[in-house]
Amino acid sequence: MKKNKRTDKMPKDQVMAFKVDATLAELLGGVKNKSELIRDAVYAYLGHLCPLCEGKGTIPANRSHEIELLLKQLEFATCTGCHTALPVMPRLRKLVKTMPRPDQLRLTEFEKTGELLCADCFEKADQCATCGQHVPHGQLSSHLARRHAAARN
Repeated sequence: MKKNKRTDKMPKDQVMAFKVDATLAELLGGVKNKSELIRDAVYAYLGHLCPLCEGKGTIPANRSHEIELLLKQLEFATCTGCHTALPVMPRLRKLVKTMPRPDQLRLTEFEKTGELLCADCFEKADQCATCGQHVPHGQLSSHLARRHAAARN
């Protein structure tokens, strides 16, 4: 069974009890580590921890803009079986034109270079005088060596 990293590291100092019928009690009787089985079953039933909030139920305020942009990029299709809305591959080129100007610049540059900067890093980035690309602050010299060294020779 796959371990949940979050619960493996957390102290297990809370005891919970629940009632079961005789059939379930008999089934659980043969299990060596009932606590581990029950924890794994509860996490499997409730779903995995959210990668955005890591199980805290909230996201940092400075990340909400990025998440909002991500959600705007997604398109949804409905499952024909259960009718759940499912995200499908984003169509970034269409959406970039409808975004605020700073995000248009950032995402257009990402499309050209393959290097993505978050809104905060893009704002603080150095801009290459040769190609105009925004480079994380302090990494301009490595960018010049990597991207423009051949042009100098």
